[in-house]
Amino acid sequence: MTSDDPFDDPRWQRAETMAAARGKPNQRFIGCSLWWFKRVLPITRGKNDLAIALAVYRLRIVQHSRVVTVSNAYLAGLGIDRYAKYRSLRRLANAGLFVIKRHNKRALEIEFLPKRNRHK
Repeated sequence: MTSDDPFDDPRWQRAETMAAARGKPNQRFIGCSLWWFKRVLPITRGKNDLAIALAVYRLRIVQHSRVVTVSNAYLAGLGIDRYAKYRSLRRLANAGLFVIKRHNKRALEIEFLPKRNRHK
């Protein structure tokens, strides 16, 4: 008697075994790299700061660039207004994580500093 369940197929069972053999996911990444999280956590003063730090790091990873543009609209989708954005980015920049560049009234540009140039 054969089963009607397609997941009983031996190919699915082999695939599950192979996926389990690959090991656990990288435990040094929690939405951002662990070193970034450890670096920004003591600097942040609330949920907005932490959300902004994670959002700009995400932009860096997604765009594969050390320089990213952070618009008010991007953070408004997270419920963060432009004033909170300015305060948080200034605090993170003062900690030596990146440099903020402003070009007239356009969105802020963030340039991440290499690890060796960051302040402790």
